[in-house]
Amino acid sequence: MRIVLDTSAIIYIVEMKIDVLQLLGHEIYVPTAVLEELRALAAKNRKAGLALRLLPQLRPRIYERGGPADLAVLEAARELNAAVLAGDSEICREARRRGIPVARFHKKQIVIT
Repeated sequence: MRIVLDTSAIIYIVEMKIDVLQLLGHEIYVPTAVLEELRALAAKNRKAGLALRLLPQLRPRIYERGGPADLAVLEAARELNAAVLAGDSEICREARRRGIPVARFHKKQIVIT
């Protein structure tokens, strides 16, 4: 399954100590807008900095999509026929409204709805 990560999901992986191995069975995509947002947060937030260093372990494919990160995630997911993995409930609601599958962590496991 293809999964597009948003900034909050990447930070959540660090906060909740999610085993990255379960993500390696999926094609992980990160829009460039999310990378830019994560880099900006890393300058002032320790967990964001850890998330930025963790990112290579997920072996993400960088998807060239600028603009607001939330919109970039939704557009990338639509274009890639992928699920959205976001910690932001507003992004999840908008993804569902657009018919985009939503992935979430449930008991530290990925569930796609």
